[in-house]
Amino acid sequence: MPITVSQLTVYPVKSMAGISLSQAELTAAGIRYDRAWMVIDENRRFVTQRQHPEMALVSAVPEPSGLTLTIPGRGVLSVPLVGDDAGEGAVLSVTIWNDTVRAVDQGDFVAEELTQFLGRPVRLVYLSEQDPRTLGASYPSPPGIRVGFADSSPLHLVGEASLADLNSHLERPVPMDRFRPNIVVTGSVPFEEDHWTRLRIAGVTFIVVKDCIRCQMVNVDQKVGVKEIDPLETLGTYRSGPTGIRFGRKVVHESPGWIKVGDPVDVLGAVDEGVPGEES
Repeated sequence: MPITVSQLTVYPVKSMAGISLSQAELTAAGIRYDRAWMVIDENRRFVTQRQHPEMALVSAVPEPSGLTLTIPGRGVLSVPLVGDDAGEGAVLSVTIWNDTVRAVDQGDFVAEELTQFLGRPVRLVYLSEQDPRTLGASYPSPPGIRVGFADSSPLHLVGEASLADLNSHLERPVPMDRFRPNIVVTGSVPFEEDHWTRLRIAGVTFIVVKDCIRCQMVNVDQKVGVKEIDPLETLGTYRSGPTGIRFGRKVVHESPGWIKVGDPVDVLGAVDEGVPGEES
């Protein structure tokens, strides 16, 4: 059975709801608009579903002029894009994991709405193309890779068969959205992606750089914004590696392009054992 792309998803705001796509444009930093916005706390550090699982309930739809946010209890908000050209927006130094990057504050209106929803002072920032984030030497990706506010690579890939294997161990199966991948493939065997090193989809070559090490965030039910004890507890019984619980792979694309659902996935390189990853 050939391996093909079965799902594509973009996450415009880090840790908010994803949007299913039939086709995706790959820019220098990944799928266009993917994790281009991020919520930060009063210390200018990133805020995610790890602290606030209810963020899964916020819908964010990107537009050339900004974002449309749908926040439970707050309504539908139009958030015009604030850039850093001509001093339009405040440029802040923000922290995501161990990275400090420059981002543009998106104004008081959306900050107040998100503050009311999350019950703590937060602000929304945007990663301007004029101040790109580049992965440093501490990441196992090739040097100089651009990325948005994703943890450690531009793209995240999971095989449908791997989820089916996990669900065979669970009393209550979980959907793929628990793992928030950008690219889902079908036609592979369970955890076959552990062994891949290079892929080609629609003429674009991808380097598979590391395992995705999982945290409590996969326990958040993306439909209701509530944290449970699985699937992480069950995954830990048979998917633990040297650096943590493994599920899915982090991927880097070598050039811009377009990919779509149904595209064949050509495996250009593989190893006998999965490539151990580092904590994301």
